[in-house]
Amino acid sequence: MRVIECQNLPHQAEPGVAYRLKPMPRGLAFYAERVDRNVGWVTAAEQEILRCSTVAVAGCGGMGGVAAELLLRMGIGEIRVADPELFDVSNIHRQIASGLDTLGTSKALATARRLRAIADDTTLAVYPQGVTPETVESFVRGADLVLDEVEAWAVFPRVVLHRESRDQGVDVINCNSIGAGTRLFLFTPDSDTMEQCLKLSHEKALAFHESMLTGTATSDAKRRVGKTVIRGLLPELPEYMWRDSGMSTELNLKRRLLDEGKAMILASNPYGAASFMVTHAVFHLLRHSGVARDIVRPVPMPGYLYRDDLLGSMKVCRARWY
Repeated sequence: MRVIECQNLPHQAEPGVAYRLKPMPRGLAFYAERVDRNVGWVTAAEQEILRCSTVAVAGCGGMGGVAAELLLRMGIGEIRVADPELFDVSNIHRQIASGLDTLGTSKALATARRLRAIADDTTLAVYPQGVTPETVESFVRGADLVLDEVEAWAVFPRVVLHRESRDQGVDVINCNSIGAGTRLFLFTPDSDTMEQCLKLSHEKALAFHESMLTGTATSDAKRRVGKTVIRGLLPELPEYMWRDSGMSTELNLKRRLLDEGKAMILASNPYGAASFMVTHAVFHLLRHSGVARDIVRPVPMPGYLYRDDLLGSMKVCRARWY
């Protein structure tokens, strides 16, 4: 994997190349002023920890793109983004870097350009190929935390990302949005693994990935993987409608995800969900700062945090469901 250091991103990505944008020499006074409103909720010493931290964000879609921007605004010193997809019209619904001007362009490059236009005193590493066996070691190396916002169907890149993070001793936060609900999982080198959660081995994930690339994946295979993802990452579904209305969450999820291959997402929720994730990510990075806090923290797998804005609920789950 070749990483090119540069000050500006190319219009189109070069095959087999990642890009590392060095920070512009704004100076510490500029940084201190732009993150000053954090201080009081975090100490000046903790803000320095964030400035020296590296977070790798896998996936620049609904939640990943928002998360990358919030990490930048929080003052994280190095942000890495990876996504192999191009923006299409459907992404305008919820993905922060998508719009008429970015249709057909790399999600990773467009997200990085947006971040660079907001503040250029942060190091940005951009992987337009996404998470692959060739990119993952470089993507994870030296990171303090990984955020897993890989596409739901992309089980092989997800397994590859989690394996590499575990091997390198890096924690991974996975967060998903369902209705007005947000579920946050913490994977550590000592916790249960993503493969255990999905009940899907590296080999089976690779076989499905290859069949998707070659166009040979059957509808039955796609449904099996869809059910695997639902069972592993959606242990319970929020229900907002009376079941006799014919619009229950379970029925709609089955129709949209398993039959149509599309996740149903409220356009507003990825923004709140990403905020929830980044807030917990920041205080996870600060967990050894020496400042005692009376806060709810993510529990390592098996377990998760769940909140739902329409139901007005928040809970910590500590039971194995897979």
